[in-house]
Amino acid sequence: MKKRMLTFASLGMVCATFFLSCESNNQAEEEQLQTALETPAKIISNAQAAKLFQNDQQTRLEQIGKKNTRFEDKAIHFDLTTLENYINRLETLATSKNIPITGASFVFGADKNGQRTVFLMPSTRNAELDYQESFTIENGQFLTFKHVDPSLQPQNSSQNDENLILWPNGFISFNEATVLFNNYQTQYIQPFAKKVTKDYYTKAVWYSLEEFKQYISFLQKKSMQYNLAITGVDVFFGVYDNDASLELKSNAQTVFLAASTNKQTIVNTAKKSLQILTQDEFLLKADAEESNESLTFNEGQLSPPPPHYCYDENGRRYICPD
Repeated sequence: MKKRMLTFASLGMVCATFFLSCESNNQAEEEQLQTALETPAKIISNAQAAKLFQNDQQTRLEQIGKKNTRFEDKAIHFDLTTLENYINRLETLATSKNIPITGASFVFGADKNGQRTVFLMPSTRNAELDYQESFTIENGQFLTFKHVDPSLQPQNSSQNDENLILWPNGFISFNEATVLFNNYQTQYIQPFAKKVTKDYYTKAVWYSLEEFKQYISFLQKKSMQYNLAITGVDVFFGVYDNDASLELKSNAQTVFLAASTNKQTIVNTAKKSLQILTQDEFLLKADAEESNESLTFNEGQLSPPPPHYCYDENGRRYICPD
């Protein structure tokens, strides 16, 4: 009798262990699935971010006489809470003023010293030109900020009364943004255009409001999970490979985003610093770190779009009339 009881007890222990094992496996699979669902689709690997960063140095800065740009001057810092509040403000504005805000664009600029920068502007889709067009509101007037133009004209009167253009140093007016935009054209696009002829030159990178929210939420969760103390987002200029398979993105300027903690850029949950990785065998080290969760974000929509082309009877290409 004791043997039978012992057998049943043993069987019970086996069954319990089996079910616990099953439950543990299911839980692990669910956690993996949940992690995958919470990871934004536009998270890129460290190696991809590394390549974008190096391409920018080699194919842009070195080509236009800005080879010695310091790393500190390449990181454009946005406070994480400020960025989150800005996106929430745009959502509120879309509802209160019935404006079909589709997202926000990092618009390229350069300051008076020639240092590159970006500023954020809300965007709405321009159906006629088929691209995401930035805008702001001043004195109750809706003002478009056309990336398709080579330069923009300042307004007769411009004041920052709606706080819709976010620069790393605070909110700026339409005219202040125009100066930055025009500086980028003269100091970065025109010198490069003399060396490389392209159908279009990127002047902004667009993300939907939902993509912004997902990335901010992702960084906040990873910050708590891995004790990273992420306080901001650093924006870096990058350039895609000169690869025909990339089509319109081939050799195109873009930006990628990375987490920032205490004003140090980190690219993954192992707290690897972007600056350290760039100092020695960046690509090799980036490839070796793929097992760690990446915190870098890219694949935004480039703006302005390339021109629409038509062809004459001899097959010669020309820009289609509006």
